[in-house]
Amino acid sequence: MWMQRGNCPHMVESTALLMAAVLSDEASATATANAAASTYAVRAAYSAAFSRFVTGLLDGHQEKLRKQSMYSLAKTIGLPATFVELRHQATHEQLPSLARLRFAAQKALLWIWGYYWKHLGPAPARNGRGSGSEGYRELVMAYLREDDDGESEKMVARLKKARDLDGMLRTVGGLQETLPGNKAFLRCLKLSRELVEAKAAEEAEEGEEEMGRRGEKESEEEEEKEEEKEEEEEPDPSEDTGWSSYSGVWIPKPIGVV
Repeated sequence: MWMQRGNCPHMVESTALLMAAVLSDEASATATANAAASTYAVRAAYSAAFSRFVTGLLDGHQEKLRKQSMYSLAKTIGLPATFVELRHQATHEQLPSLARLRFAAQKALLWIWGYYWKHLGPAPARNGRGSGSEGYRELVMAYLREDDDGESEKMVARLKKARDLDGMLRTVGGLQETLPGNKAFLRCLKLSRELVEAKAAEEAEEGEEEMGRRGEKESEEEEEKEEEKEEEEEPDPSEDTGWSSYSGVWIPKPIGVV
């Protein structure tokens, strides 16, 4: 169904094709009639699934201006060279043996898991609304699919307003490593830089607000200290007895003489 709707990631399609070949192999193992034809059909299914997996993955990383060999592309993304060799044999030579294809399919599924599946976010919640990371992934994927520059800028502005910019950056980084093609890589790189700038601006603004709050608090404390000091210096009227200390040298005078 996903393939019919379109925009199915190549890693998802490759996983489905390889698993279909594995299930077909298990079903043919229990069949007794025409075992030779069934075995050849299974080898063909494995070969087609494996060849499509390798070819589609490496073609997605191919540059239009400078064409590279499949071995160079495989080395760049960490794909084992044996996968390229098996793909070549399955495409241009006799079909590999069933034992070799079974082993290669298991290795391919493990590689796809480490390359693609384990980097995905958690499953959507039961109420139909995705979790934070899944929601971020959908937003970033919508941005990557958008070709109109004006709409892309609007989407970037919305992405910058995410409450968890760190989570958004992790999502973009994961897609940058897993999505095939230089276009997706470069757009993810550009988006990461803009999100980093937005995060730096947000942290600077928070720092200014914190400095302002500290300044206000220090001013209030200074005012309180000044008020306390003034209160201490001012005499208490209730303690005034009408007498005061005479300043200067005291000269005795007769009574009545001013």
